[in-house]
Amino acid sequence: MIFKSTFIVLFFLFTMTQISAQSGVETMLEKAEQLMDEKDELAALEAYLDVLEEDPENYDALWNASLLHSSIGYRYENKNTRKEYYERAQHLAQKALDFHEDRVHPYYVMAVAKGRMADLVGVRKRIVLAHSIEDYVIKALDIMPDHAPSWHLYGVWQSEVANVRRAERIAARFISSGLPDGSNDKAEEYLKKAMEIDPESILIRLDLARHFIKTGREERAIPILEDLLALEPNVKDDTKHLQDAKKYLADLRE
Repeated sequence: MIFKSTFIVLFFLFTMTQISAQSGVETMLEKAEQLMDEKDELAALEAYLDVLEEDPENYDALWNASLLHSSIGYRYENKNTRKEYYERAQHLAQKALDFHEDRVHPYYVMAVAKGRMADLVGVRKRIVLAHSIEDYVIKALDIMPDHAPSWHLYGVWQSEVANVRRAERIAARFISSGLPDGSNDKAEEYLKKAMEIDPESILIRLDLARHFIKTGREERAIPILEDLLALEPNVKDDTKHLQDAKKYLADLRE
């Protein structure tokens, strides 16, 4: 009887500890989300990392921490610093994939991290990464066909690959995988699809306008930029995106 009572007490204490720990994790996640709303990405990243100290497999903390490493790292001018951030982003994305291979965000943030890293490497490595990025984006869209960020990323990817520099096209001939297929029509289609799903995104509209400018269709970029400038900033970089849009529009109207 004494043994049974002791077991019940220990079980109760264990259960309460688990509930308390989970409650603490939820509180930290709420704090991280609030910091994101306040556009304090560095503090939000620290909050997500704190969650991972308590719960290393936490889905929201893993993919958000990965994405924040890619976003924050991109703002550094020093290439070594950027590379460190992108490597951490890939590491966290891989952990998210290890624990949550059936969810959309791990594939998306891995594609983002590899896309950022592609800016820092040579032609051969960049071509290899291009194939990998497409694989992860396609997997993300297989899981969630209406995931706007993935359509956005895939549209930008199509635009970049379709308009790759001649030197890279030549180099691709000597790589077994070759240059992946990219299409300006698909770039437009995918960016417009992303815009339909998320009409309030400033960056999606800006990248669609950039695609039109890149492909010599400046007149089609103008109304996109005009509509974009009527939107309110939602994320940290939106203020800069609006400034870029104003400059593009002023240049196109000259």
